[in-house]
Amino acid sequence: MPMPWAGFLSTTGTFYRSLLGGKLLRPEQLALMRTTVPVEGEVGQIWPGIRDGLGLFSVPLSCGYWMHNGGQEGYVTETGVTEDGRRSVVVSMSAALAVGDDFMRSKGFEQERAATALVDHALCAE
Repeated sequence: MPMPWAGFLSTTGTFYRSLLGGKLLRPEQLALMRTTVPVEGEVGQIWPGIRDGLGLFSVPLSCGYWMHNGGQEGYVTETGVTEDGRRSVVVSMSAALAVGDDFMRSKGFEQERAATALVDHALCAE
């Protein structure tokens, strides 16, 4: 049985635009993904006010957007998509910098904050 999205999704940005634009899930399923709880700890320090849903994070920066990030040793990827799914951005960094004992003063924290600023500017700047 062919998947309804087969041949439709080709990039991370297209996936998130399609997801938030209501093209992949029924409205009640997307509503569940958008049901969020506050996030604390290091993640909350990188993105103040971030909230965690089912596979999506709500980020209340200058325009508010949804994101999911990830990485392994050697790379980090930040994604973002506007609430209506019309704009998206993917930032991929070739190396994750060491965090160290004092997270707030680490190069890793600086790297994450810089990537967040880039995502925010790409999605929210007029």
